Amino acid sequence: MNKLTLTPSIQKKVKRLEKIDAPLQQLYYKGLNIGELLGKPWVAIVGTRKPSPYGRAQTEKLASELSRAGVVVVSGLALGVDAIAHEATLTAKGVCIAVLPSDVEHIYPATNRLLAERIEQSWGALVSEYESNPKPKKVDFLIRNRIVAALSDAVVVTEAAAQSGTLNTTRHAREMGIPIYAVPGNVTQPNSAGCNWLIQQGAKLLTDPAELLKDLGVDTKKQQSLDLSSSSPEETLIIQKIALGFGLTDELMSETGMDLGELQEVLTMLEIDSRISQTPQGNWELR
Repeated sequence: MNKLTLTPSIQKKVKRLEKIDAPLQQLYYKGLNIGELLGKPWVAIVGTRKPSPYGRAQTEKLASELSRAGVVVVSGLALGVDAIAHEATLTAKGVCIAVLPSDVEHIYPATNRLLAERIEQSWGALVSEYESNPKPKKVDFLIRNRIVAALSDAVVVTEAAAQSGTLNTTRHAREMGIPIYAVPGNVTQPNSAGCNWLIQQGAKLLTDPAELLKDLGVDTKKQQSLDLSSSSPEETLIIQKIALGFGLTDELMSETGMDLGELQEVLTMLEIDSRISQTPQGNWELR
C-alpha cells in the first residue's frame, strides 16, 4: 500500500470535497500512481448492482469507447454496473480506477477480489482514504461515493432505480459542480426510473459516448490506440509510459526500472515494428 502525495494537481481535484461534508485527509493506493494520470479526462461510470441486459450493454459500450479514447474510467468496484465498467475498461486496455469503501488491502465485496487484482496488476489502481478499514460499514459506501465524484470530470449513470444508492454519487457531483449524464431507459422498467428522473432534474441525456467525448474536449481522431494484445510485458510497460507522456529515454528508465541496455533493446524492437518513433528532440512517441 502506498500513500499518495497530494500534489497541487491532485489537490485541485479533491479540493471539490471541501464543498461537502467529511473533507478528504489522505489517499492510499495500490497499482498505478494516479498522479501520473492527471493530464487525462476522468469519468465515473456508476449504477445499479442488478443491471438488466440493457444496462450491462450500455455500460460495456460506454466504458469501452471512453477507454479507447484515452479517458480514465472511475468506479467503486461494487457488484453490477461498477464491476461491468471495470471489466470493460480492462478488456479495452484502458485505465481503470476503483475507489474502495475498505482499505486497499481488504477488497470488498470479496467476490470482486480477482477483479481488483487484475486492476492493480494491469493498468489501473485501487484507491481508498483509509489506511485500515477491513470491514466497511454501510455508511462507508456512501462516504466513498464523494471521492468517486470528486476525482471525476463527469459522472455517468447507465442504469439505476429510483431509490438507488447511485443517486448519492450524483448528489455529491451536483454539490461539487461536476456534470452529470444519464442513459435514458424504458419508462416501464424500475431500473430506469433513477436515470429518467436525473434527466428530468437536469442531467444531460446520453445516448452516444461521442457526445460525452465532445463535451470533454477529446478529439478521437487524434487518440492513439494502445493495442497491446501482441506485446511482451516490457513492451506493454513502455507503451503505457509513453502514452502517459514519459518520452525521454532517462524518464523511461526511471519509470520502468529497466537498465539502459534492456530499455534500448525494447525501444529498438518497438521502433522496428513501427509502434513508436523518436522526434528530432529525442522524445519517443506512439505511432
